[in-house]
Amino acid sequence: MSTIDYDPYSHEAMKDPYPFYAAMRKEGKPHYMPKYNGWALARFQDIWDASSKVDEYCTFTKGQTPGQVLLGELIPQTFMTMDAPEHRKWRGLIRQEFTPEGAKQSEERLRALTKELLAPLLKKGQFDIYRELANRVTCINAGYNLGLPREDAEKWRGLIDDMLWRDEGQVGGGSERNQAAAGQLFGYLAEYVQKLRKNPEIATRYTKIYLDADIDGRKLTDEELTFYLFSLLVVGSETTPITVAGTFWNLQHNPEQKAAVLKEGAEGKFGLAHKAFLETARYDQPTNMLARVAKTDFNLNGAEIKAGQPLLFIYASAERDETVYTNPDKFDLYRQPTEKSLMFGHGGHKCLGMHLGVLMGCILVEEILKAVGDYEVVEDQCERLYGEHLSGWGKVTIKFKPHA
Repeated sequence: MSTIDYDPYSHEAMKDPYPFYAAMRKEGKPHYMPKYNGWALARFQDIWDASSKVDEYCTFTKGQTPGQVLLGELIPQTFMTMDAPEHRKWRGLIRQEFTPEGAKQSEERLRALTKELLAPLLKKGQFDIYRELANRVTCINAGYNLGLPREDAEKWRGLIDDMLWRDEGQVGGGSERNQAAAGQLFGYLAEYVQKLRKNPEIATRYTKIYLDADIDGRKLTDEELTFYLFSLLVVGSETTPITVAGTFWNLQHNPEQKAAVLKEGAEGKFGLAHKAFLETARYDQPTNMLARVAKTDFNLNGAEIKAGQPLLFIYASAERDETVYTNPDKFDLYRQPTEKSLMFGHGGHKCLGMHLGVLMGCILVEEILKAVGDYEVVEDQCERLYGEHLSGWGKVTIKFKPHA
């Protein structure tokens, strides 16, 4: 019987889960959580194997976040919470936009937006990478893809951050702050859907696609369309900024690697900077975990999983698995890619936005380094996220020589 007392909602796990993850990996199989009658998958191979047969073993209709699966929180009905084949049909409507070629078409616009928002910050000689730049770029882009007014972008992102905020010891997203933000955002989007119904000609990009969609003779209801706008706005703007901020933190705390990145940048090259972003995504995986529910009995590496039991796919643990990575707890931008990766998940629900997210992240890292050159992290103005679902840096302030 396991002696590890792991609860994803404990203060200790939400503040620093990595000691729990290392201990669970040493168990050599999925970790049973009696409190939830469910399983935590901390090992790379266990998550890979379960993901490889996820359509056979699991259902997404019970949710995909820990709060939805473990606590019964609201489940937005979108392709993200559908099983195959419906999942593939509805996701496929916008899939082309997220291919490498589709993402590449946004590069010029994203680079121009980054430069525009960065310019006034350079005069200050100091700014918070997450809140003042990266978070704004990704949220404005997510709104653009939904045809939403740009001037509302910062308000949306602020509401999303408030929805995800966790006070110390808080279990789930039921605080007054969380609920007030969710109500405002859903209310705004529901009003927008009504406006679209009356004036469908104003719908653009993804919103138009889902407004017009008819799959197997079914069109989206007002509530479902609101859920799509909400979900695409959230997932389109939450993890990339965390990784961008973390990249600058990690380089600061690895001086030799930082020096190599700066030296290459001075020559107008940013290959190492891009590698630093990707290594940060491994080392400090922003999607700490997602959740599934077993729809059938199956054996996973010695664990007898029963239908109806929740499963936590802990990606942040898998990406530090000692059996896959050498010195996994070390940040190393020179690390060679492994044959398999869970950085963006695996299987039928692998991250749709992986190519766009990497493109945006690399552009942000590159443009910041081009503009500021050398920098110092202001450590007393940096904060890690506190919570069960996302992990990494939600505030990283840097200082540099201000521009005239």
